[in-house]
Amino acid sequence: MEHKYFCKECAGERNHKELFSKKINGSDDYDYLRWLNYYKVIQCLGCENISFLHIYGDTEMIRHDEEGAPEYYFDNNIYPPYLEKGRELEFSFYIPLGIREIYLETIEALKSQSYILTAGGLRAIIEALCNHLKIEKDILSKRIDLLHKEGHLTLSESKRLHSIRFLGNDALHEIEKPKKVQLYLLLNIINHLMSNLFINDKIIKGKIETIVSNYEEFLMLVKSKISNDMVGKEITINEIIGKTRRAVPKEKFNSLEKELIKNTKAAKYEFLELKNEKQKDSVFKVIQKPSIIDFI
Repeated sequence: MEHKYFCKECAGERNHKELFSKKINGSDDYDYLRWLNYYKVIQCLGCENISFLHIYGDTEMIRHDEEGAPEYYFDNNIYPPYLEKGRELEFSFYIPLGIREIYLETIEALKSQSYILTAGGLRAIIEALCNHLKIEKDILSKRIDLLHKEGHLTLSESKRLHSIRFLGNDALHEIEKPKKVQLYLLLNIINHLMSNLFINDKIIKGKIETIVSNYEEFLMLVKSKISNDMVGKEITINEIIGKTRRAVPKEKFNSLEKELIKNTKAAKYEFLELKNEKQKDSVFKVIQKPSIIDFI
């Protein structure tokens, strides 16, 4: 094909080949306005991604070159719509539903080049985040400041959110259309924020060693360290988790172990049985290798 077109998988303009095309010409009743619709199914020559291309032109679509000579031009649209820069979060399903719905609608507005709606959507994401985190102040500027004061954001992150507030206010209250480059910069800020608050911990959970902060995480750690070789053996928690005990804060270990003992005595677990309760290093019998299911 003569022109390069955007490939969303390659995230840039690429050479394509044409798989199918259909051309439709028409005009008004007086043959004054004539138009052309050209529909094509195209495939990227790099990653082989399939896209739909719509080319449209009519006799009113005229512009002038540097010397003033008129020339016809055509509009090219690729489907499905895409982000020209930046990215849509891959693991957005980890974001709480109320925030996620606004985030995805904002992405669609940016893809369709609805820039005022995009700016309003980015601002609405901050409002939804404050609602989710129970930040109750009425004025958004104060709510953003409280996100930092209550430990949810760093000072730098809260300052960036004020930039989104400014742009959203101008778009919604002044009907001032933001620049595309501004919106993509702010989308990167939102993506970074959503990843830090809701996504990163979910992705790495169970894959790399992190600090254990509650009983559920402690139980998951114990389950993940029980191997087939341990089945039928009497063993201590220290022997089960080995060097990953460093992931459990020293001041929390005893209380977490006591809760495990309590739940094991109450027969809440099929994989573990308490054999000998001691003040230090209680002994458990491993009945079977536990299944580890992490529901989203």
